[in-house]
Amino acid sequence: MPRRTEADPLATQIGARIRQLREELGLTQEKLAYEAGLKSKGHLSGIEKGLVVPTLATLVLIAERVNVELVDLVTFPSSSERHVLVDLTRSMKVGTLRRIVREARG
Repeated sequence: MPRRTEADPLATQIGARIRQLREELGLTQEKLAYEAGLKSKGHLSGIEKGLVVPTLATLVLIAERVNVELVDLVTFPSSSERHVLVDLTRSMKVGTLRRIVREARG
């Protein structure tokens, strides 16, 4: 798909989220692009700016490299309390998550 001249709103949100997660890990665009097997640093830059709408396969590659679930790339904590909760689970230990799930299920 060719690069857009105007950013796509949803792609912009996803790109900002990818940038946030990348920066949390201290990765450069070049390093993430290489390690995720993307076409180039420029491709990742376009994704982060919302000028490239990533495919699901590309999102899976990025999620795997930044060690998050796919859902974490489309979770925007500023949009709702539910998204905040989902985002908080990224840093929880597995045992804590299991306990919370068990308690929530009754």
